[in-house]
Amino acid sequence: MRLIEQNARQFPGTHKGATIEITRERPKALCPLRFYIIVTAPDGGHLYDGWAPDTVTTMGAPKREAIKGACL
Repeated sequence: MRLIEQNARQFPGTHKGATIEITRERPKALCPLRFYIIVTAPDGGHLYDGWAPDTVTTMGAPKREAIKGACL
């Protein structure tokens, strides 16, 4: 996975030509922070677009989930 930029709440990167965007945010007020993953294919199609499972708690885990969930 190629890292474009990273900070505490956002991770944009690429893997096998697909663009991966991971953000950490609250889905609703008073909910714990969760990861939202968007994986876009080189042709613009969405390969993954949704919340990571509740068990994903570190920045490394949503990266693996994005690759696995998008079948990369």
